[in-house]
Amino acid sequence: MSIKLFNPKSSIHLAVVCQSLFLANLLVLPGLAFILLLWFFKRYKKNGGMIRIHLYRAVQLSVLVGLVVFIPLLYVLLSDDVQFQLMVMIVYFILVHTCFVMIGMLNLARAMVKKLPIF
Repeated sequence: MSIKLFNPKSSIHLAVVCQSLFLANLLVLPGLAFILLLWFFKRYKKNGGMIRIHLYRAVQLSVLVGLVVFIPLLYVLLSDDVQFQLMVMIVYFILVHTCFVMIGMLNLARAMVKKLPIF
């Protein structure tokens, strides 16, 4: 007997799962959720329609978040002023993280009502 969390034939369920994994990657389980998202990408990238679009957007945004987070780290490593480094890092992280969380919430809501994600 196998337990299924969702019906993989249903595009709305998989789209919601993909967008939920993107949010989990940002908020709850950064590494594990990204690995699960990549597993979903490998398994369902051939599907068409809403599944494919939401899946690609979730993976693209996750990779973009990973790249954007490393920008302040370069500044920290190359700067000498510790207090200014800390202020820039905190403000940058809060602003960028909040923007990506809001985009993820909007994409999740759009997946639930069977609409295309925003980017």
